[in-house]
Amino acid sequence: MQAVRELSVLDGPESRVDVNGGGGRPLMLLPRPHSGPDLRAAAADLARVVPSRTVGLVAARTIPANEREALESAGLSWCDGRGALHLAWRGTLIHIDRAGSAGRDMPARTSGLGPAGIRAVQVLLIDAEPAWTVSRLADAAAISIGQAHNVFQTLEQERLIDTTGKGPQQRRRINDRRAALDWLADLDQSRRKPDNAATYLYARTTEDLLTRFAKRADGEGIPYAVTAAAGSHVLGVPVLSRLTVTHIRVGVVGVVDALHRLGLEHLDAEDAGRGANLELWTDTGELGTYQAREINGIHVAPPVRVWLDMLKEGGRSADAAQLFREQILDRT
Repeated sequence: MQAVRELSVLDGPESRVDVNGGGGRPLMLLPRPHSGPDLRAAAADLARVVPSRTVGLVAARTIPANEREALESAGLSWCDGRGALHLAWRGTLIHIDRAGSAGRDMPARTSGLGPAGIRAVQVLLIDAEPAWTVSRLADAAAISIGQAHNVFQTLEQERLIDTTGKGPQQRRRINDRRAALDWLADLDQSRRKPDNAATYLYARTTEDLLTRFAKRADGEGIPYAVTAAAGSHVLGVPVLSRLTVTHIRVGVVGVVDALHRLGLEHLDAEDAGRGANLELWTDTGELGTYQAREINGIHVAPPVRVWLDMLKEGGRSADAAQLFREQILDRT
């Protein structure tokens, strides 16, 4: 709560919240509601444990918009690490939102973590390993010992990992998976969209399109990973009823060279808007191709990356990303 500059946080014998010296009300800190299709019901369940005339408040580093709405609908208050705040009880409403400045603040705090570091955080969120060493992360994410140490140092600064032991016996684990996913999404969204190129490949269905592309890519030895909404489709969680454009990350070569080697036409912006059904992204840092899974002969990016790329697409894909997260990532 100290991130909210309009608040004064003082030590005292009990937890209370006071506005303009009016005597205040008891304050009860609550855990975040369970994420899922019944988020509103989970928030309502939280509200039921709050005593009468007590302010129930959820505090977290980041709180997504849908979770904020659910908490507010249940009559609960919230605050986050960016300095946003919602305090509400009968006769009182204070709402402070930092959304407009968050994007400007984020790069300055996260500029020390590049593509390789982001890939390492993805590994931490994918791998079921309960406790990590620096060398274990370096091996798992194919990064140097120094890079792995920097990743842990960054996560420690964000208070997203717990550390036990000393020296070679030191172990680290993520202490709040949901908060770590929120933080990684902020970091990834602060980076520009990868270089991309649109093209068209004749196919009757999405499955046919992916099979035809995979055959060409395998024949040319080009690493690739289906991602975003098409990736969710391959993973068995179709979150969009209709895929207009399929997004695929390609490694080793840039997207234009990849199109040339694959025998595909590079459509300019005007042509792409009229008929493209494929968009290739340069997979800088192997964010999608590293630890890609093969499902029915198709390489698909790790679930965390599929989700992040849906968010990066925005629009309908960003809405679908939340559904994908609820069904896959929050249940891991």
